Amino acid sequence: MGRPDRFASAALAVVVALVAIACADGPLTGGSVANDEPVAPERAAAVDRPAVEVPSGGDLLRFLDPGAAPSTDLGRLRAQHLPVWTSDFDWAFPPEACATAWELDGIAEPTAGADIAVMGDFVTAAALTVMRYEHQLSRALADPSPLAQLCVATATVEPARTDDLTVLASYLATGTRRSAPAAYPDEVWIVAVSPTAAVSVACVTPGYPSVVSAAGETLAPAQSPTRLQAYLLAVSRGLEDQVADISYRVSNASHRPAEDCGELDAWALEWDGHVQTWIGEGQIWEPLGAILTADEICESPPPDGPDECPKDWPR
Repeated sequence: MGRPDRFASAALAVVVALVAIACADGPLTGGSVANDEPVAPERAAAVDRPAVEVPSGGDLLRFLDPGAAPSTDLGRLRAQHLPVWTSDFDWAFPPEACATAWELDGIAEPTAGADIAVMGDFVTAAALTVMRYEHQLSRALADPSPLAQLCVATATVEPARTDDLTVLASYLATGTRRSAPAAYPDEVWIVAVSPTAAVSVACVTPGYPSVVSAAGETLAPAQSPTRLQAYLLAVSRGLEDQVADISYRVSNASHRPAEDCGELDAWALEWDGHVQTWIGEGQIWEPLGAILTADEICESPPPDGPDECPKDWPR
């Protein structure tokens, strides 16, 4: 089993076209980022810990948690983005703490001028991004902890990062959690791509799980069995080491309750309509219509990467 042939050739044509468009905007070398602000890398004490990139400048850093007391550059970077502080942020490495792909930094920012070809098969990368986002967020809300904020951050950039971390912070403050365990959609539709973004849709089950207190009391009942979700994925650059790691991250999301996943076709058509509107406004988008399942990703990983199987993620 593998990705359908009709999508493989189309995806190749799209990536060639998008790379050409991106290269026309400025010089690129491998996975480097054009026109980024200078950064001052500083290696952490241990060899196996990230060498953090902190933007240069003399401004005082503003930590979201007033009680934050980071002792490393890595912690200071994270304290600017994660609202509930834990000393684990001084050293926690996302692949170990969150079971994510080794190349994913915890904190990333959208970037322009990146060569999306460095992600390998960008269709697979987009599908994995959606699955990872749902998995990390649902896992964090089912078992809230300060460290779980880092795991949510591995899958998001602004404004989705702030939105989701605000919800998680409220769970931490009130001792509440979702009743359903971590989950991800088994199938993702990649509707369209641009040089710096992608639009994907999926049907997520359970849709809106019930919320319970620390004592197990139901505080909010489940709202619907399934949820139709649309995702804007931004080409992003990781900030936590010296390598210019380029990946997709969820930058925005839109959702709707649904009775079952039979409504996904109509949902995909609706978002294809939005893409056509953007094209009419002069934006650069290429409709794609590719569909990937977790089985296909696990059984037939693309030879040029990424090589990751959602079935290996912790539940």
